[in-house]
Amino acid sequence: DSQLLPGDVNGDDTVNILDIVMVANYALGQTEFTDGQIQAADLNDDGNINILDIVQIINIVLDS
Repeated sequence: DSQLLPGDVNGDDTVNILDIVMVANYALGQTEFTDGQIQAADLNDDGNINILDIVQIINIVLDS
């Protein structure tokens, strides 16, 4: 898997609401991610994808 931009789990080179929805669905167990998507979604690098990562992605979206 190629390295994705942090927060860009769908690989479209933009961090936006679609990435937030995908990470929320993953955190709720409703979808699976590739290894690359897991790396892109785990913004705080704690090995877990959860609300803390979602908040960081929201901040990226709001700052852009």
